[in-house]
Amino acid sequence: MTRDDDTDREEDAGDAPEPADVDRDGTPDTDPRHIDPAGDLADAVESGDLDLSLADDQDAEELREFVDAAERGELGTVDPGLEAQVRIARALLDDMEGGR
Repeated sequence: MTRDDDTDREEDAGDAPEPADVDRDGTPDTDPRHIDPAGDLADAVESGDLDLSLADDQDAEELREFVDAAERGELGTVDPGLEAQVRIARALLDDMEGGR
């Protein structure tokens, strides 16, 4: 999943120095140029630092439908909040399926 403005952001970054701990595939918490609390929460869930599970009255199939709809672009423009929700939903589904 990519955001609509990723290309512009990469072009605007130019020759700006990056912190030594920046992973090319993501932005670390220590990057002062990027504040993304929802992404930080998704990072914590994906890494296992924050353990979440579905409540008894929640349906995993509805969660899968949400992820599928987001990936098809049916939920509108991708923003950091939606991207984090999808990452968290995927992590919950992986946990339920024994992916971790």
